[in-house]
Amino acid sequence: MVDNKITSPSDLLQDEPIIGKSPAINSLKRAVERLAKTDSNIFIFGEPGTGKEYIAHHIYLQSSRQKPKFVTIDCSALGTTITNKNFFGEDLERDQDIIRNIGLLDKANHGILFLKNIDEMNLKFQEEFLQIIRDKKFRRVGGSENIEVDLRIISASNHDLNPEVESGKFKKELYYLLNTLMLYIPPLRERKQDIPELFSYFLSKYCKQEGRDLPAVPSEIFESILQYEWKGNVGELENTVQNLLKMSPEDELSPEFLPFRIKKHPFDFLEPKNLKQIISDAETFIIRKALRKVGGNQVKAAKLLGIHEPTLRFKMKKHSISKKD
Repeated sequence: MVDNKITSPSDLLQDEPIIGKSPAINSLKRAVERLAKTDSNIFIFGEPGTGKEYIAHHIYLQSSRQKPKFVTIDCSALGTTITNKNFFGEDLERDQDIIRNIGLLDKANHGILFLKNIDEMNLKFQEEFLQIIRDKKFRRVGGSENIEVDLRIISASNHDLNPEVESGKFKKELYYLLNTLMLYIPPLRERKQDIPELFSYFLSKYCKQEGRDLPAVPSEIFESILQYEWKGNVGELENTVQNLLKMSPEDELSPEFLPFRIKKHPFDFLEPKNLKQIISDAETFIIRKALRKVGGNQVKAAKLLGIHEPTLRFKMKKHSISKKD
């Protein structure tokens, strides 16, 4: 499905802040505030999942162009799912009447046009966009009149476009017209101190949506999410919270429902050293955990571990483990 949305301030979650207090995110917040006060075109780049459209919404909400619409176009669909008629609109003559279909450019007029995946815009549409920005006008398909257009364009890509510009895949003049101001969104791994706040925010958000009380969060979950690299960034973190909430019991999130790639390995506490000592440490840890789980009952602990009770008693003596450990 192609993502082409038309939104107004009432459609957006205006009370949703930019989450985080790290130096990187504080710098981003200040930049958003400054950029919103201008009327220049902005190019936003950052890895997938960093929230480029979300940041564009914040610029829109703080700008002077709040009353018109915020129109999102996925540039990868231009010329395929989005036809010229969708984009420019159409004047269709029928029975001596003109039937007018309003296109995306008309809908964005006097507002903000957000171009996602700008690096995937084909050369044909690059030429047409360049002419629209230069002339500040366009013509509907089948129409005979030029329509003046006033747009502020915010474009976004998962990377800077310099390689595409150098290779000729992206028109240099269009790039400089779109890139009047540039905004970089840092990946989550560069602001890990924001992860607990983001996690708590998404947890509260989805608990509220589902009418659930906030569950307890075991420390193992925070240990795991803080060590993970989050290549999918904030989007991946949000999806992880949603999945944890749906799969876990009502009163507590369960680490077992973390994706395997995120889970903190149970032996992470072991330090690299003599292999016999590592095996001894692991065995001690598991026996103590089993005994705690069954309240010190050695018969139940042996059954849980899949060994005979005499074997368990031998290992407890070997590792100086008491029933109360």
